[in-house]
Amino acid sequence: MGGMRCNRYGGLTLLRIGDHELDPRLVVLDKDGTLLAFKEMWHTWFNALRQALGAEGALSAATERGLAATLGYDQATGAWDPLGALCVAPTAEVLVLIAGQLCAHEHMGWDEAMARVRRATAAVQASLPMEDLAQPVGDLRGWLERVHASGALLAVATTDVRSDTERTLHKLGIAQLFVTMVCGDDGVPLKPDPRMVLEICRRTGVAPADAIMVGDTVADLQMARAAGLACAVGVTTGAVPAALLAPYADQLVTDIHAIEVVY
Repeated sequence: MGGMRCNRYGGLTLLRIGDHELDPRLVVLDKDGTLLAFKEMWHTWFNALRQALGAEGALSAATERGLAATLGYDQATGAWDPLGALCVAPTAEVLVLIAGQLCAHEHMGWDEAMARVRRATAAVQASLPMEDLAQPVGDLRGWLERVHASGALLAVATTDVRSDTERTLHKLGIAQLFVTMVCGDDGVPLKPDPRMVLEICRRTGVAPADAIMVGDTVADLQMARAAGLACAVGVTTGAVPAALLAPYADQLVTDIHAIEVVY
């Protein structure tokens, strides 16, 4: 595990992570794989998208193989590469990769391929809204309410698009607990670049040294360290196993519920 950099700032201890206690003013959280179960959401979405793409004309075996290889899907085992595109890339980049496979194997021009991807995406959103797929990790609302009641500010840093993120948080009844969020289509450089979390610090007026990041990917943790946050906390509820997260995490826990609020 990475060197411990979690600090206790003095005063009331708010959070206990393992055998360390810290008193952050701001807790920044990733969304998918951290607040929400990853597999149920994105695997279901991808399967629906494949069906929607095929509704306009069956995809060739070469396209199916190309999509699997490009996005990190093992067709033989059904497993996803935790470092593959579907698991870690922003949604917009995943759609571009899919269009590239249509160009390569379905003999489409770029404009035609992207138009087909957009139509398929819209069809999936209409029939299977992302917010309906969201499965919170345990008693998510209860945990967020306890952190909020402790006095720490809550924020979201996600590479997902803002519209889906806002609908999902409202659907779960937790949107009001977050003071701000930065999303993948907000025009801010994406993780592991530190500017997503630095923008949150700017908006909230909290110094990076008084904030922590909780996320399920290497990019989350790299962002936290590059930004100079007090602690990079890795959770293993996403697609990335503990062994891959450990070198980048100051603390590594099973899920957000292992972060205990102390009054």
